[in-house]
Amino acid sequence: MRPALTFIASLLLLASSGLAEPSTLEHLTVFLTGSFSNADQARGDQNFRATTLHITPIWTDRSDGPWLYLEQALADAPAHPYRQLIYQLATRPDHTLEARIFDLTEPVAATGAWKDPALLAKLTPANLVPREGCALILRLQPGGTFKGGTEGTDCASTLRGASYSTIETVISNLQIVTWERGYNAAGTQVWGSIHGGYVFKRAE
Repeated sequence: MRPALTFIASLLLLASSGLAEPSTLEHLTVFLTGSFSNADQARGDQNFRATTLHITPIWTDRSDGPWLYLEQALADAPAHPYRQLIYQLATRPDHTLEARIFDLTEPVAATGAWKDPALLAKLTPANLVPREGCALILRLQPGGTFKGGTEGTDCASTLRGASYSTIETVISNLQIVTWERGYNAAGTQVWGSIHGGYVFKRAE
C-alpha cells in the first residue's frame, strides 16, 4: 500500500474507534502545517479576496504542544499580515482535539516567522495573550478529515458592533476551510462571509 493510503487508513481506524490517540494529534499537526492559498476560490468568486495562509510548528522541544505559528495576509500584501496567531494543540478529556488560540503582544516583530523561525527566538508562552472562549474543538471524521470550531458564544468580538464570533473549520491533508462570522447580542450576523468559508488549498 502506498504511504498516502496507509496514512489515511490509520486515520480511518482511529475514527472508527472513537478515540483521539496521540498519533491523531500528530496527524492534525501535519494537516495544519504548510502554506495555503484560496487563489482558486477568489478567481471564481468575487465574494472572496485572494489570501495566503502559512502555518509552521514552533517550540518543538516542548512537551505541552504541539505549538504552531499562523500568519494570514492578502495575496497582494504578503508583508502586511492581518492575522498572526499561536495555536496550542491538545487532546481533551473526552478525546476530542482542541486548538487553543493566543494573540502575540508584538505581532509585527513576528511577521515572516513562518519562513524565518529566528524571528520567534525570544518568544515564549508567557508572552502570549489567550483568546478565552475561542478554542477550536475538532473531531476526526470517518473520511479522515477534522471538523469542528468554536462552541457557544464566549468568543468575544467588538468588530462592527458584534458581541461574539464563531469559527467553523474542516481540515484535511489537501486544504483548510474556515468560516468566521460575528454576531451582535440579538444573534444577527454583522460581519464575516455570508457565502460560506474560505477554501485554502495546500500550496506546499
